[in-house]
Amino acid sequence: MRAARFVTLCFVYSGLVFFAQYAALYGVSFEIAGLAQLGVGLSILAAGLFRMKNPEAEAQNPAEYGVLAYGTAALSVFITIIFFGQLLLL
Repeated sequence: MRAARFVTLCFVYSGLVFFAQYAALYGVSFEIAGLAQLGVGLSILAAGLFRMKNPEAEAQNPAEYGVLAYGTAALSVFITIIFFGQLLLL
């Protein structure tokens, strides 16, 4: 898998996790923190979907994605752990 594709999938996954976290924790509530989290989740998801729609706009050189690929993978794992931790505390 190309590094650009991996980063794109991490963006989509992270956006979906943030959205699921908002739905699980806040429901239909319109608190400031919940709306901020929803906005971040939808923004990350939109960025991932935009990257999927225009894959040729991204660089093809995997060397350019070294830190970004590791960072997005670490972010995806980190927010998943936080999400499951919050679900256990509910």
